[in-house]
Amino acid sequence: MAGVPVAPPGLEYLLRANGLLMKQTRQSTFQSYTTYDLLGTDGQLVYQATEQRECCGPRMHLKVNNTQGYNVLNLLVPSNFCSWDTKLQVFCSSGELLGFIYKEWTSFSIKFDILDPSGLVCLKVKGPGWGEGFMSDQDYKVLSADKTTQIGVITRVWRGLRKEMFSIKDKYTINFPMDLHVSMKAMLMACALFIDLLEEERSRSDDS
Repeated sequence: MAGVPVAPPGLEYLLRANGLLMKQTRQSTFQSYTTYDLLGTDGQLVYQATEQRECCGPRMHLKVNNTQGYNVLNLLVPSNFCSWDTKLQVFCSSGELLGFIYKEWTSFSIKFDILDPSGLVCLKVKGPGWGEGFMSDQDYKVLSADKTTQIGVITRVWRGLRKEMFSIKDKYTINFPMDLHVSMKAMLMACALFIDLLEEERSRSDDS
C-alpha cells in the first residue's frame, strides 16, 4: 500500500520505536570481544550485537542479530593503515549499504556525521565538551544536518562511582522521534555502538 513505511529486513521493530536501551553484556574483563543487548523502552530484548575479532581483519566489525538469531545489521571499519579517518560503514542484512558514520577529530569534543549511501550528511551527533559529563550522564546530541534543531540524544548513563570503577558494563539510552525514517533510527543505533566501540578501542590501547 502506498505511503506505508518500509523497513530493511529485521528492522521492522524500529518503525514503531522512539528509543532503545543499550547495555554491554561482557561476562568478564577476560572476554576478548564486546557484546551488547539492545532493548525497547519497555525493557523487551530486541537485538543483540557481537564484536567480531579477526586476525588481520577489519579494524572494527560488529554483527547485530534479532532475538531469533537472524542478522539485521553489520557495522564495519575496514583496516586502513594509511589513513587517520574513522568511518563506520553500516550494512543491512541483504548487504545493502545504509550509510556511513564519520568521526570528526576536534580538540575539545567528539562529533559524528551520519551520511546516507551517497555521502550526503543527514544528521550530526555532538558529544560532550571538555569537562562535561564528569561523574554524570554524558549526552551526545542528535542534530539536524544544518545543526539548527536537536531531534534526539544518545546518553551514556552514569552508573555511580563504584560501578564505573569496577564494572565494564556500560549503559546507553538512544532517543529519537517516532516519525524519523527507520534507516536513520538504525544509523543512530549504530552510532551508539560505534561510540562505545571507540571507547573500548581506546581502553585496549591504554592497556597495551
